[in-house]
Amino acid sequence: MQIAQTFEGVAGATVQDIHKPELARLAGLPDNPGFDLLSIRPGNERRAIEVKGRAGTGEIEVSANEWAKACNMRQAYWLYAVYDCATPNLRLVRVQDPFGSLLARAKGSVLISSRQVMESAE
Repeated sequence: MQIAQTFEGVAGATVQDIHKPELARLAGLPDNPGFDLLSIRPGNERRAIEVKGRAGTGEIEVSANEWAKACNMRQAYWLYAVYDCATPNLRLVRVQDPFGSLLARAKGSVLISSRQVMESAE
């Protein structure tokens, strides 16, 4: 989460961590908004950011709630995947509109391969 927050901060954004119900409520959102960070960038661009971390590289799992929010928000929804978290060489990969950009395999939640994330990254 810190990697994503730092990236957004460097871009001039104001970032709110809303990954817990009490934090989401403080931001005026429902308990489970379907994303972890609310970023407001210069020009009032709002990004709903779901952050997923992997110790190495592999599939990431997106919950049904997160996938539904990605479907509803489209261009305003971003997936930030942080790979190699267990190493000193973290890699942040960002995908705008993951619902429209990524093919997913359903399992109650949604599985997305690291290859698909990398190919769709900004």
